[in-house]
Amino acid sequence: MKKIFILLLLSLTLFGANVDEFAKEMGFERDYKTALSKAKKQNKVLMMVLGADYCPWCRKFERKTLNSKLLKTRLQTEVVTLVVDKKFDIQSFPEKFRTQFTPKVFFINPQDESVILDTTGYIKKKIFVESFDNAIELYGAK
Repeated sequence: MKKIFILLLLSLTLFGANVDEFAKEMGFERDYKTALSKAKKQNKVLMMVLGADYCPWCRKFERKTLNSKLLKTRLQTEVVTLVVDKKFDIQSFPEKFRTQFTPKVFFINPQDESVILDTTGYIKKKIFVESFDNAIELYGAK
């Protein structure tokens, strides 16, 4: 039992490091208030990716969709992107964005923190690009 507990703690610690590493590699923010402020100043959509440590679909979404050649540069230049863990970072983002489903992506208007568009679950890159484009277009129309 003690070994299982130690392994569980180790895996949770490693996940926290993985989220931080992924955010650093991709140029994503990890703090909601910082990301919101940056999005306001740059007049860009805030894209918040909500994942969970136990979610294999979240890792797949990060690896196959967000880190794809098709999206990586666009995510770093056209929006301000924030990645949070629904369990570990729960106190750092507004309650209205808390959900039981992961991965969940919110495209947020930084001026009033309203949701422009959201997606749920693993989405392949070509389909996600459509949502990405729609969110930017909807924000520009406001």
